[in-house]
Amino acid sequence: MPDRILTIEEVAKLMKVSLKTVYRWVNAGQLPAAKIGYKTYRVFENDLIKFLRHNMIGVKR
Repeated sequence: MPDRILTIEEVAKLMKVSLKTVYRWVNAGQLPAAKIGYKTYRVFENDLIKFLRHNMIGVKR
């Protein structure tokens, strides 16, 4: 089954952060995203999960 594809707005809502924060993560290369058009991005759900796991604090992996 293919990954679910999320918009920047969906990522921000799921993470409970601002759109600006998600754009910063994407522009810094921390959160992989596909750019479609001028300023439209899409994020694969698995990439978001990897991002979360990589940035977890105080949890043994």
